[in-house]
Amino acid sequence: MDPRILLLAALCLGVAIAAPMAMRDIQITFNNSGLVWRDSNKMPLYERYQDRVWGCGRMWSLTPWKKFTLFSEGQVASRSCGTEFVVSETGSCMNKVCVSPEILHIDKNGIEIKFENMYKNETKTLSHSDMTMQTRCFSGKSLMFTVITDRTITLPSNDFRFKFVVYADCPGVPKDVIMESDKDSEELSKAAELEAAQTMNMILGIVTAGCFCVVFLIFLVITYCYFRNNPDLKRRHHSEETRPLRK
Repeated sequence: MDPRILLLAALCLGVAIAAPMAMRDIQITFNNSGLVWRDSNKMPLYERYQDRVWGCGRMWSLTPWKKFTLFSEGQVASRSCGTEFVVSETGSCMNKVCVSPEILHIDKNGIEIKFENMYKNETKTLSHSDMTMQTRCFSGKSLMFTVITDRTITLPSNDFRFKFVVYADCPGVPKDVIMESDKDSEELSKAAELEAAQTMNMILGIVTAGCFCVVFLIFLVITYCYFRNNPDLKRRHHSEETRPLRK
């Protein structure tokens, strides 16, 4: 077998194996319409979902290579909006959903952010009087996240904003891969962009060479037709052939 074919097959296999290693960071933004989905990676897996608005109560699946980032800047639909995260049956993740708070600001009473596991025996409620939360894993394969605002709160409000990262507890996934997931995704995107640019350059080179070949063939055809149909050239050639040789 041609070694170039083997090399190409190995490269394709390597890409197929390495692709899932890049963590997908899905951003879910709470607004007055519901939940807005956005894949923050440069090469989104689900392009048709970009900026799509989903209703409250939507369930999302957690895999070893997918995490969710929850945002809000003073907006929530219907005064109360929740979303649920469920660990997928991959076999490599434990039945635990972990939450890492990055931004949390609640400046007025009447605003609550609530976490509740599937067994309803582990809950965490954040409010103006209690905004203390460290990275925590809730037992159970699902976790409900709810934002509740009292009618005394005028929306949109500058009194609350948050950013939480939600992911599955997967011991088989190296921690350095999770921590460097954004960097890995960016490097993968750059490699894909470079490969696409090289492919485009190759295509342009082939097209340019083809154009030169076509122009050259047209020039040959025009030259052939010119010499074939020019009567003066024919007579001159005929006279040279019939002219007697001098002794």
